[in-house]
Amino acid sequence: MRFVLDSNIVIAALNGVADVKDRLAAVPAGEVGIPIVVIAELVYGACRSRRREENLAKLRQLRDSIPVLPITEGTADRYGALRADLATRGISKSDFDILVACTALDAGATLVTHDHALQDRSIADLVVEDWLAP
Repeated sequence: MRFVLDSNIVIAALNGVADVKDRLAAVPAGEVGIPIVVIAELVYGACRSRRREENLAKLRQLRDSIPVLPITEGTADRYGALRADLATRGISKSDFDILVACTALDAGATLVTHDHALQDRSIADLVVEDWLAP
């Protein structure tokens, strides 16, 4: 796995943002994954949207084309240790952000996100790219 995509990047791809679509097209199949917690966030968003069925259909199509990464025991171990470390340092992040970061770390992949909370370098060894940055 080379890249793990955060929610904001997947949403940009689903909405046809050219920079993100071009970057995804340049990455060989099987080198990109989406954490299961990102899928959960996207299903929630689709269910709350005005175009529920259309958005759920887009999401189903996406799930067929990009592997969904589960929460493994390694991810869970990293999550617990990282959350404790962040709390000790007085740094607060959402549970989903920590799980997304740990999924990327567990996969040995670069996290692609536009989320500044994940770009702040507070998570050791997390490599981040922002495909939406100007």
